Amino acid sequence: MTGASCWWAPAGGSPKFPAGLGTVWLVLAALACAGPTPPLVAPAQRAPWLREDPQRCLLLRDLTEDMETMAQRCAEEFVRENGYTVLPATDDSTRWVLEIGEGGAWPRVFAIREATLEDEASSAQCSMRQCLVLFRLRRQSLACAYRAVTMSQVFTRLKLEPGGIRDVRCGDRRA
Repeated sequence: MTGASCWWAPAGGSPKFPAGLGTVWLVLAALACAGPTPPLVAPAQRAPWLREDPQRCLLLRDLTEDMETMAQRCAEEFVRENGYTVLPATDDSTRWVLEIGEGGAWPRVFAIREATLEDEASSAQCSMRQCLVLFRLRRQSLACAYRAVTMSQVFTRLKLEPGGIRDVRCGDRRA
């Protein structure tokens, strides 16, 4: 039997157990009534009001992970969907976000963005108000430069911040 509840009782009313067998019957009844736990699966379709906001993270949150881990997963998905990695941008145009100063046809925008950032974030940090996730630039001449993805503490308002961040001590460590 599957489902949220299970009820068992003998035909004559409440069961009478010999001493010591009550626990055994209780365990057996619980095992018989316990159905398989449904797997945690992401829904194939998201609610329309969620999809309307391309700057909202749609990943399911594993409540055992900390905010930084979730922020990193959201930011990595965001840069993949918007064509910054070696993978092509998502076909779902509702997830595309223009940066400040960008414009024109989407194929042109994606051609400029293509493979500019690493697939995996370098670091993530969250405060009470926002999360910041850094991605290393892929060009060899800018090996010590990063771009930042910011978002709210509830993983909305994702955006790639304009400009970059340069690690001035990076050259010392790389030598």
